[in-house]
Amino acid sequence: MEKTVLLLTRHGETLENQKNILQGQLPGTLSPLGIQQAEMLAGQLEGEPLDAIVSSDLERSYKTAAIIGASRGMLPEPTILLREMNWGIYTGETLEEVDWLHLPESAESLEKLYQRAGAFVGYLQRKYAGKRVLAVGHGAFNRAVLTWLRGGTSLEMLELPIMKNTQIIRLVC
Repeated sequence: MEKTVLLLTRHGETLENQKNILQGQLPGTLSPLGIQQAEMLAGQLEGEPLDAIVSSDLERSYKTAAIIGASRGMLPEPTILLREMNWGIYTGETLEEVDWLHLPESAESLEKLYQRAGAFVGYLQRKYAGKRVLAVGHGAFNRAVLTWLRGGTSLEMLELPIMKNTQIIRLVC
């Protein structure tokens, strides 16, 4: 099977990010800086060939992807597979509140997040074999994707830093 080149990024800054609020699967609202970050990323990617742009279906990622796509006449493909972790009762709280090793039943487990990251990679490999794809995701989910591709365990994703807004990592899968 031909390899997929994956350019993995995180959505632009949101108003909720400014307050350190865990958005989870809430839509989120890009801040003025977040819009500017998406525009800057579009500029950085100007000479980069892309066959597709996929994004989380959550507003903050989709709008980031749409800004990048508009600069090249491409519409992003939203997918639920790229959604951020479901924080359950932690949604709307701050990151300091989270006990990663003892998540409540209402939250998506690290293992389920990790398995969903694997499903996303499989989806890319099937649908976009041999293609170059920009994927606009989220902090925790992107850590799961990176860990999956490195062959790590679900707990090892906690060792990775959360990507900065609109930071980009180039991968082959």
